[in-house]
Amino acid sequence: MLEYRTFGANTYLLQTDEGPLLVDSGLAGTREKVLGWARGAGVRAVLLTHHHPDHAGGARFLWESLGLPTYAHPLDLPYLTGETPRPTLPVPVIGRFLNFPVSPVPRAALQTLEEGDTLMGWQVVHLPGHTPGQIGLMRDGVLVAADALGSRRGQAVMGPPFFTADMAQAQRTVRKIADLAPREVYVGHGPVTTAESVRALADKLGV
Repeated sequence: MLEYRTFGANTYLLQTDEGPLLVDSGLAGTREKVLGWARGAGVRAVLLTHHHPDHAGGARFLWESLGLPTYAHPLDLPYLTGETPRPTLPVPVIGRFLNFPVSPVPRAALQTLEEGDTLMGWQVVHLPGHTPGQIGLMRDGVLVAADALGSRRGQAVMGPPFFTADMAQAQRTVRKIADLAPREVYVGHGPVTTAESVRALADKLGV
């Protein structure tokens, strides 16, 4: 049903009844590798979980190369199109890395999805905090959660606060994921984690 490769961030290939769905597009510098993977798999659509360059850096190239429908949440749309500049991160080296210029995605290439919508059999879940419009996908006890969580050796963790637009909201999203009780949680950075680990993190955070 699901496999992933890491192109700066985990990029997922979901098998659906309507064909393969690519979740995220990696860094701009890995775009050729992502394109080769997507083309070889016969990907039918692309979902961008959020606007950060390690998840959406190759989006424009994929669209220009394959012409696939590309989906994102409306709240992250202006960052993807370049209408709104990405926030500057307050960390000298990593901040410059993650704010590396990314080719804007044409508005005509993007379609929007919100909480409760479905895409190729997967339910869209709004997971705000890391960015305002971060979304994930859930089906049959499996949640692709992007950067709503990280994972260290399979244990759920919060991402660094300087990468997060709204930490309080991000913590509430951890509880939301725990309440969804997915069997497996696939994250943007690190290996798969579990509902039990997410619940333990939510309890530790007091949310």
